[in-house]
Formats: sequence, structure tokens, C-alpha cells
Amino acid sequence: MGLAGSGLAQAPAPSLSAPTVPPQKPLSAERLAMPLFPAGWKEVVTDRGNIDVIEYVPNGENITAWRNKITLEVYHEMNTLPLDAMQRRAQGQNRDACEGAVEGRFQSGMNNGYPSAFWVLGCKRNRDSGMGETRYTKAIQGSQRMYILTRAWRTPAFGDNGPEIPQRALEDAVAFLTTTVACSDDDSKHACPATSKK
Repeated sequence: MGLAGSGLAQAPAPSLSAPTVPPQKPLSAERLAMPLFPAGWKEVVTDRGNIDVIEYVPNGENITAWRNKITLEVYHEMNTLPLDAMQRRAQGQNRDACEGAVEGRFQSGMNNGYPSAFWVLGCKRNRDSGMGETRYTKAIQGSQRMYILTRAWRTPAFGDNGPEIPQRALEDAVAFLTTTVACSDDDSKHACPATSKK
């Protein structure tokens, strides 16, 4: 339906300031490492609690007029929920918000030794914004936390031909999500990428 990228991109060089999240709540050494976090993006919203929600947009965009956004949800006490339950929750929210919901296939596997999943959701026209929306989401079920990482785009409302998103942007998003891992410096089974170490 024009939403899924054709495969992994030739990824850009890792940003030297790539964040590792979360810095708070040190329940364990486990954290999320994002070695291909896009350069020039800034944190614009943080809501911390049992579920941390952190949102990022590129420089020049803001949280109300965004065209590109990354959202990270960190579930501190819900890491035993099945990943497909998180996808079904996201599908329900998408259907409620959209005129013309588009849903990609749920894909699951292992990522750095942890259960992981990927899905795509599209919205031909969001009822509130009037814009089209596309979301690529990766979920990781760590030993201490569940991580839901989403790369989203807003575009003009679209039809069956899909949204107007450059292929390179889709490929970069897949590379960003693919290389993001839950990891721990204290556990060789879930080792952190070298670029994520301080």
C-alpha cells in the first residue's frame, strides 16, 4: 500500500551525540541505545512516570506543527505484556483517529537477545489535523522495561497510492529502528553497541 520501505537503507554515519534512554529510573543497567538517532533533532516533550513518553522533532519543527517525529515510550512495570497486544492497542487508536486506516503486517523476532516486533500504521486522513500520517514502530520487550519507538510522518491526506514520503526517508527510518537495541553493559547476551557507551 505504499507504506513499507523496500529494505534496509545505506545508513548514515552514527551521530556522536546519539542518545541512550532512559537516564532516569536505574532499576538495572538495561537501557535503549539508538546509534543512528538522526542528527539535528531535539527533545520537545518529556512525560515521566510509570510510562515515560519522550518526543523528538527536527530543528525547525515543533510539537504542534510537526511533519517528522520520533516518540519513545518506556513502560517500567508492563514489560511482560505481549508485543502483539501493544500493536493491537496502537491499531485501535489509529482506527479511532482516522478516516481510512492502513495497517501493515505484524512482524516479530529477536533483537539483541530480546523479543522484538515491528509494524506499520497509516492514516489517510487524521480527523483532527486533516493530514495524512504514517508510523513505523519497533517494540522491544526488555528484561526490565518495554520500549515502543515510533518514527512518524505527517503528509497531505493520501489515497490508495500511499503518502508522499521520500524513499530515502523511509529507508533511513528502517535503519534507525533496526539498529536501535535494548542493551546492558553488564550482560554479554545483550551487549550495547560501542557507539552508545559514554
